[in-house]
Amino acid sequence: MNIDEAKSSKSNYIKYKLKYSTVYSGTHGYTFSNYFDPDIINKNDIKLDANKLLETKEYLNNQLQSNLQRYSSQVDKIKKYLESESKVLDIGCGGGLFLKLLQRIGFKVFGVELEPYRKEYCIQNGISIFNEDITKNDFIKKHHQSFDAVTLWDVIEHVNYPSSQLKAAFNILKKGGYIFIDTPAKDGFYHRFGSFLYSNTKGRFNFFLDIMYSDHMFGHKQIFSTIEMEKELKSVGFEIKEISKFHELSFPYEFYLKKLLKSNFLVKLAKPIVSLLLIIFPIKNKMLVVAKKPI
Repeated sequence: MNIDEAKSSKSNYIKYKLKYSTVYSGTHGYTFSNYFDPDIINKNDIKLDANKLLETKEYLNNQLQSNLQRYSSQVDKIKKYLESESKVLDIGCGGGLFLKLLQRIGFKVFGVELEPYRKEYCIQNGISIFNEDITKNDFIKKHHQSFDAVTLWDVIEHVNYPSSQLKAAFNILKKGGYIFIDTPAKDGFYHRFGSFLYSNTKGRFNFFLDIMYSDHMFGHKQIFSTIEMEKELKSVGFEIKEISKFHELSFPYEFYLKKLLKSNFLVKLAKPIVSLLLIIFPIKNKMLVVAKKPI
């Protein structure tokens, strides 16, 4: 049973009752929200609001893409497996910084971005964007075995049907092509500690889980363990090349501290302490997976 099938299992039960989400599980072991994003494929002629586009640019530049080291590390990982001029498709490409960095060193880059303002931002920065669902037959037929690599950086936890995404990625990859995934790890520190606190406080203390699941548009719908992710990829036909856990936050520490402490003063006090603790105790909260489509 893959996670797409697990979501419709009649034996599912409530695992966590959280502030922002109700999380289900079952004998299959997967954990997921029962929320599904609506179909938001946008027409190319949609009229964009200039002020909202400016807000999007500021958000992308000052928050989502503020950690250049994160994107540089992703580029280094691609370079480990692929030569320049390879054709790369980044699913959920956001502001396109990762693709822009690849483009500068000779890669042929394409992105999938459904949010219209982020899509426009990418286009203005010279990135070719598909505003399409990659799981649809039309997209798969059009791009069958077209790409040398498909990347899903912090994306697989957001999609409605992850198994279908992985199957589509397999079909649009060339033989010998690679898929690169990073995503929060259920067997990483934050989720395991959050689950421990939830169980031992009868759900009263659930902050760590609250930031990992969300029943809102584009929220985290599922969190995989490394074993579950490996199983999903192998079931589609991929060969695992590497899988490891590491520490990374999508946003600066202040973002998460503000949600927990709700006080700018307390955030200022806590930030240096948290930074020091993370140096002393290297916490691994995410996984990186590289898999290959057989030749």
